[in-house]
Amino acid sequence: MRAGCGAAKVSAVSPWVRGGLRIQRAAIDVVERDARRGYTLDEEACGYLTGPGDDGLFVDEAVPLVNLAAKLHALDPVTYFRSARSYFAFNEKRFDDAVRAGAESARPVKVLYHSHLDKGAYFSPTDRAVMSLGEPPVHEGGAVQLGAGPAWPLAFLVTSVRALGVDEHRLFVWDGSDFAESSFAVVP
Repeated sequence: MRAGCGAAKVSAVSPWVRGGLRIQRAAIDVVERDARRGYTLDEEACGYLTGPGDDGLFVDEAVPLVNLAAKLHALDPVTYFRSARSYFAFNEKRFDDAVRAGAESARPVKVLYHSHLDKGAYFSPTDRAVMSLGEPPVHEGGAVQLGAGPAWPLAFLVTSVRALGVDEHRLFVWDGSDFAESSFAVVP
């Protein structure tokens, strides 16, 4: 379901967009391993979380994605001025295919995750602009503009990782005009 669809319709079909998720420990373990792996490569990790369609607030699987930011930065350092250490990008066609396949198989993609290296678990201005289909900055410190909302009906998990390991996780959801922090619980 693309941006522009009614928020009430998306919430009814995709209750995870409101937050309040229960994320299975095994899935969080995969996210944390991916974040630590990304840290050793000096790049943000990214991926998605899925769960059973008949329990909209439960997540039990994490699927890492390849962060393409380093390749994009090497190809065009003006447009992609951030390195993979402070930016993530993924193959959107493959991700969209995963979202569609998840919906068809009753194991929807519910959360997109990424890590921050040596920084807190917050939804940055660039994260907010890109994930709302807005305008990201054109240079470091530049202005951002939020868009109409996410391209996919998702919640967003940000993981802070530092040299000593994972610090924290925070979940964010689109509230109709911006991203707001939401609750979640890690469950056995």
